[in-house]
Amino acid sequence: MLLSQLPEDVLYHILSHLDYKSLSRLSQVCKTIYHFVNRDVVWRKIAKEFLNTGITRNGTDIYPSIPLKERVKIAQNWYDGVCKRAIPLKWKTKLLPWLQLDGNVLFLSHAADIRAYRLRPDSGRLQRNPFEIYSGHKGDVCRFVLTDSHLISGGSDGRILVHSRRRDKTLELSGHNQEVNCLDSKNGLIVSGSRDQTTRIWSLTSSCPRDTIPMYDRVWSVAISPTLSALHMGFCHTFF
Repeated sequence: MLLSQLPEDVLYHILSHLDYKSLSRLSQVCKTIYHFVNRDVVWRKIAKEFLNTGITRNGTDIYPSIPLKERVKIAQNWYDGVCKRAIPLKWKTKLLPWLQLDGNVLFLSHAADIRAYRLRPDSGRLQRNPFEIYSGHKGDVCRFVLTDSHLISGGSDGRILVHSRRRDKTLELSGHNQEVNCLDSKNGLIVSGSRDQTTRIWSLTSSCPRDTIPMYDRVWSVAISPTLSALHMGFCHTFF
C-alpha cells in the first residue's frame, strides 16, 4: 500500500512525528503528498513550537489567511538569521511608520494618513495601491490601534481621530495639547498618553475625556488589561 492510500487519520498520526525539515522533504515526493502535507492541520503542532507563527497559547490562529507552512518557514528563517531583502512599498521621503496586520489587510501610517493595503491571496504580497485611506490629522500619525469597528489614531497635532471602519464617519477627540504618543482601546474604552504629561480616558460616545490623569513625565505607552480592571502606563524610566 502506498503512503497516499492510507486513511487520512492514520496519515495525520504518522506525519505528527516528523519535524519541519522532514515534512518539507516529504512534500517533494509527489503532487498528492505535496497537497496533503501543505494542509494547515499538519503544521499546527510544529507551529506552536515556533515564535511568531500566529498560533496563540490557547490554539487560536490569528492569521488564518496565511498558510501555516509559510509561517513556520518564516519563523525558522528568522531564528536562523536567514532572510531575503525585498521592498514591498517605497516612499520618496524618510518615514518611520506605525503598521499593523489585521487578517489579510496591512494598515500603515504614512505622514498624516493611514493607508490600508490588501495582501494578494495568491502570493501574499501587498497590492501596490491602498484600497482605503484614513486622513484628518494636521501632523504625522504617531500611533494607531484597530478594533473590529474602528481605527483610532493619535497624531503630532495632539488630536485623536476615531474612524469608523464600516461607514464614512470620523469622531475627533480633543484634549491633549501636544503629540499623542500612545493609544489603547477595548470595549468602547479609549486610553491615550501624550507628551503633555497626561493620560486621558475616553469613550466612543463623547468627544470630551471622561478622566484625566496627570503624570510627571511624557507618557510613552499605555495598555488596558483584558479584564478592563487595570490601566498600565509607561514613562522614560518607569512602568506603572
